[in-house]
Amino acid sequence: MRNATLERQTGRLPAEFTSFVGRDAELVRLRRLVGEHRLVTLTGPAGVGKTRLAVRTAALSEEAFDEGVYFVGLSGLTEPSLLAQAICDALGLAEQAGESAVGCLVDHLADRRLLLVLDTCEHLLDECAMLTEAMLRTAPGLRVLATSRQALDVMGEHTVVVAPLGRSDDGDGDGDGAVDGECDAVRLFAERAAAAVQGWTLTRGNRDAAVQLCDRLDGIPLAIELAAVQLRAFSLDQVLGRLGTHLFQVRGRRTSVRRHQTLRAAVDWSHELCSPEERLLWARLSVFADGFDLDAAENVCGGDGLPADHVADVLTGLVEKSIVQRADRGGEARYRMLDTLREYGAERLAGLGGRDRLRHACFAWYVGQLRRARAELPSAAQIHWLEWFDCERGNIRALLGHVVATAEPDMLRDAVETLGRFCALRGTVGEGRHWVDRVLETRDTTGPGWAGLLAVAALTMTLQDDLARASELLDRAEAQGRAEDDLRGIALAVGGKGIVALFEGDFDLVLRLLGSAGEVARDSGEDDLLFLLIDVFRGVAYLFKNEFTASVAHADAAAQAGAERGELWVRSYGMLVCGLALWLADDLDASMEQLRRALRIKRDLDDELGTTLALESIAACLSSRGEAARAVRLLGAADRLREFTQTSWFGPHHALLREIHIDRAQQALGEEAFRAALEEGGRLPLADAVEDALGEGPEGEGARTGGPLTNRELQVAALVAEGLSNRAIAERLTIAKRTADSHVEHILAKLGYSSRAQIATWITAQKS
Repeated sequence: MRNATLERQTGRLPAEFTSFVGRDAELVRLRRLVGEHRLVTLTGPAGVGKTRLAVRTAALSEEAFDEGVYFVGLSGLTEPSLLAQAICDALGLAEQAGESAVGCLVDHLADRRLLLVLDTCEHLLDECAMLTEAMLRTAPGLRVLATSRQALDVMGEHTVVVAPLGRSDDGDGDGDGAVDGECDAVRLFAERAAAAVQGWTLTRGNRDAAVQLCDRLDGIPLAIELAAVQLRAFSLDQVLGRLGTHLFQVRGRRTSVRRHQTLRAAVDWSHELCSPEERLLWARLSVFADGFDLDAAENVCGGDGLPADHVADVLTGLVEKSIVQRADRGGEARYRMLDTLREYGAERLAGLGGRDRLRHACFAWYVGQLRRARAELPSAAQIHWLEWFDCERGNIRALLGHVVATAEPDMLRDAVETLGRFCALRGTVGEGRHWVDRVLETRDTTGPGWAGLLAVAALTMTLQDDLARASELLDRAEAQGRAEDDLRGIALAVGGKGIVALFEGDFDLVLRLLGSAGEVARDSGEDDLLFLLIDVFRGVAYLFKNEFTASVAHADAAAQAGAERGELWVRSYGMLVCGLALWLADDLDASMEQLRRALRIKRDLDDELGTTLALESIAACLSSRGEAARAVRLLGAADRLREFTQTSWFGPHHALLREIHIDRAQQALGEEAFRAALEEGGRLPLADAVEDALGEGPEGEGARTGGPLTNRELQVAALVAEGLSNRAIAERLTIAKRTADSHVEHILAKLGYSSRAQIATWITAQKS
C-alpha cells in the first residue's frame, strides 16, 4: 500500500483500469472551464461517463493548482452529516480540537489553490450544495469539479451536460483493423472488444454491425462496454440481434427517457446472460458500499442458494462479464462494482427480499473482524489491521448508517468502541465522535460491558478539547464499571480521566490517576492497546514536571512493552517521549537516536500526528546542536503537516517545548533568515523532510550514496533487481509493506523510470 501521507502532498486520483477513449473536445473545453469558473458540475444520466471525464480532466489540470487535485467519492456515503468529514479525509485533514469538520475544512482551504473533485453528489444534493457554497465563499483559490445526475444549483455554478459518445452515420474507416478514424463510440467498442476476445479487430466486414450496435446503445459508454464483453459468448451479429429484442421490450415502457431505457436494456441483458448463482451474487454484493475482498464476499454472500465455497468461482464469472471490477489495493485482491451496476444489484436484492437481513449479516461479519482487530492491535498484527481499516472504513460507515438503530446492542457496542479506537489512531476523531454520539443519543448504554465504549467516547471528546463532556462520560463509565465489577472498563475510565487532567495541565493528578488505572489494568488481565498508553502519558506528565529521569523510565517502559508484543504505535510514542526527555536533559546524541527510530516507525504506520511530533522534536534537537537553519526548515515542514492534524495526543502544553527551540533558532539566524527557512520548509515535500530528519538527505550524516538514491533506496532497488515483490522486500527489510511501496515509487520518480525492469537494469549498470 502506498503511503497516504506522502500521497497527499500531490493529491490523489483514482486509478484508471481501462483506457480513456475519445472526448478530446470535451477535455479541452472542461480544462478551460475549470480555469474560468469556480464550480463546474458535470451532469447526465447513469453510465454516460461523468466520473471518468471528471478524473481525466482533473489529471490534465493538476499542474495549474499549486496544492494539487483531490478526489472525493461520495457514492458510498449514506450519512449526510459526514460529508465534511469525508472531504477532510480526502485532504488528509483531521479536525482541530474544539472545531467542527466544516470549520476545519473551510479554515484549511482559505488560502489554498487546489481542485476538489466531488463525485456522485445526487443523493446528497442539498448537503453538497450548502457545503460547496461555504467552501467557495471562504476559499478564493478553490475550484470544485462535481459530478451529479442533477445540478447543485449553487450561485456561480457552470453546468455541463455530458453527452453520450459521438456516433457516426458515414465514413468507412481506413481498412482492416483501422480504429483511429472511427467515431468515439465505435473506437470504445473496438478497444473493449479486443480486450475481451483475443485477436478481435474492427474490420470492413464487421464495422457496419459495430456502428449499428453503438447507435442502438445511444453511444452510452457503460452500455457499450457491457455489450463488448458479450463477444466472449456470441458473435457480433448475435449480440446485435439479442440486444434489439431487449431494447424493444424496455422502450415499450413510458417511465423513463430514452437514454435511461437504453442503459437499462443493456444491464438487463447482461443480467440475463448471468447464471442464477451469478445473478444472486450480483444482488448480494450490492451490500458493500466501498468494495470488498473474497473473504468478505464468501462470508457475507454465501449460503441460502449460493454455497460459500462456490462464491470464488461465481465471482470470477462476474469479473469476466465486467459486472465486477478487480481493484487491488496494497497488493491485495479487492473488487468493486460501478455505481450503476451496484444500484441495479441493490434493486434486484430488494426484489428478492431479505435486504435488511443481509445488511445485518454483513454488519455481523464486520463486527467479528473489528473484535479480532481490537484484540490484536497490541501485537505484530497491528499494521495489518490499520491497513484493513483503511480499506474497509467506507463499508463500516455505510453499514452503521443503516443499522445503528436496530443492531444487537452487544454488536453495536463492540463495533463503535473499536471504530473509535481506529479513528483515534488515524487522527479522524470527528468521525469516531459522530458514531459514539449517535449511539449515546439513540441506544440504552447502561447495560453490562458499556463502560469501555463510554470511556472511548470520552477519549474522542478529549482529543476534540470537549473536556467537560468527556469528564461527565468518564464519571458515568467509572460508576458503571464499578457496579458491574468490570475491571477493564474501570481502568479505561480512570485512565481517561488522567488524559483529561493532562489536557488541563494538572500533572500531579495525571500521575495519581494513571497510577491507579495501571494497577486496575494489571488486575484485569487484559491486553488492551490503550493500557499500553498509560506509561506514555506518565512519561509526558513527568516531562512537563521537569523530572526527566522518571519521564525516560516510564516512556522506555511503554516502548519496551510495545516491542515485546511486536506492536509499533505505542512503542514509537514511547520513543518520542523518551527522546524529548533526553533532549531536555541535554543528552542530544541519545535523544536523536530515539527520535529517529520513532520517526521511521511513524512513517511506516502513516501516523500523521506522530510524524508531526517527531519532526518537531528532531528540529528541536538539531537546534540544540547548532544546526538552526536545518532545524527551522524541518519545523516549517512540521507546521504544514500540523495543518492536516491540528491536534496532539499530549495536549496543548507540548507547544511550550516548541517555544524553547524557536527562541534559540531566531536568535541564531535573525528574524529574516528564520522566516525564510520556515517558508522553505513549508514548501518541502514531506518525503524530503522526513529523509532530512532521518539524516538521509543532502545535509544528513553521509547517508547519501553520491547518486540519486539514499542508502535505503539502494537496498530496495537491489531487491527489486532480484525480482522480489514489495511484500517480500518489506519482509526482508523488516519494514511495513506500505513503506516498501513508497520506496519503490520514490525510486521510480527519482530515476525517471516507469517499470521495475528499468530499476533492475539501472542496478546492473551501477555494478559494472
